[in-house]
Amino acid sequence: MAMASGLAAAGNPALAYPDPEVDLQKAELKVRAPREVIARHAQALEEGDKARSTLSGVLQRLAAQRSFLGDTEGAIAAFDESDALARRKETSYGDDLDRLAEARAEDALEAIVREARKHRIVILNEAHHVPMHRAFAMRLARELRKAGYTWLAAETFENTPFEKGYLALSDGYYSREPVFGNFLRDAAADGWKMVQYEPFDQQASDTFEQQIERRESGEARNLVERIFAKDAAAKVFIYVGYGHLAEMPRVGNGIGTAWMAAQLKHMTGLDPLTIDQTVMMAHSKPEAEPGIYGKAVARETRLSPFVLRAPGGGYEVFGSSRFKADMQVVHPRYGMDGATGRAAWLQSLAGFKPLAVPQELYPEAGAQWVFAHLAGQPADSVPADVVKLEAGKPAPQFMLRPGSYSYSVRKYP
Repeated sequence: MAMASGLAAAGNPALAYPDPEVDLQKAELKVRAPREVIARHAQALEEGDKARSTLSGVLQRLAAQRSFLGDTEGAIAAFDESDALARRKETSYGDDLDRLAEARAEDALEAIVREARKHRIVILNEAHHVPMHRAFAMRLARELRKAGYTWLAAETFENTPFEKGYLALSDGYYSREPVFGNFLRDAAADGWKMVQYEPFDQQASDTFEQQIERRESGEARNLVERIFAKDAAAKVFIYVGYGHLAEMPRVGNGIGTAWMAAQLKHMTGLDPLTIDQTVMMAHSKPEAEPGIYGKAVARETRLSPFVLRAPGGGYEVFGSSRFKADMQVVHPRYGMDGATGRAAWLQSLAGFKPLAVPQELYPEAGAQWVFAHLAGQPADSVPADVVKLEAGKPAPQFMLRPGSYSYSVRKYP
């Protein structure tokens, strides 16, 4: 692989990138067929409705694939289209504007860490197609470590990460995404003890509700057995997707399935601090955003994440996470950085630095992805970053930490 020392350029041929789970062309092809069906049929026809449902599903996979390949904005656009096809819209409440008007913005990291000192479990969620959420998780993990938290559990882990001595592609599905990889390497360097807790015991005969119950209770049970049974005083940071942080409904109240956070609270007697960051964020277009989000960011000049403190104590939570989470991160509209051709949060939130792609890795024709790996790590390590280069077009820059890197390439398509 080509090598770069510090933030310098490289000079040797690069190897091909080997991850079989990353196949954007396949994901794009799966989107094409239902699009064609929809184009041929009227809105009301059953076949068109089935195609819209299929397209909504495959767009979610396309969003993940784009995120794996550094296309952060394209990932959000694909998921927004999926939501529109499925007619999924964020929940709104009649008192949203009043609650927002009375709330006071506070720095998200400072507020969360202050509250975390009163708890022993912190649960933060993510949207699986949004690497920005992982940058915030990385920043939060650094502060929680200083506050005495030592255990890190993540939904994505398929086994205990770093068992090979490095973060491998096989350690988790979503953790193959570069920002997630940087988050976990940062956590490992900070001394976090990492735990896999996702159960793999689904039964084909289970109903959908039984599958959810089996998974959520299994996740909580594994956390108890793998952390709290070993360390009675454990302080734990759990990083989950979407609704697994929901504290409501409670276990056994008869009004719905209890999610992982509620199950864990029931099993341990510990009240987790739950934080949502999936609702209040920028989307590919304003109409895809909750209306309250635009109003919240319009009144703030800060370009860093914040939470909204309620006048009577506690924090305001909007959308589908209301009544389910204790706090909610509001991400500003970071936008794109014209100098790097990348999302601005990669520098302002994640703290990465720009590095020009070595000239010899530019394609003479067509397009290719170039992956940056930590120097000395094997081909199946999670890359530190990836950019797409197209012949004749301005090249985006890598966004990396200072260090030595090697490169691998993958042709498109």
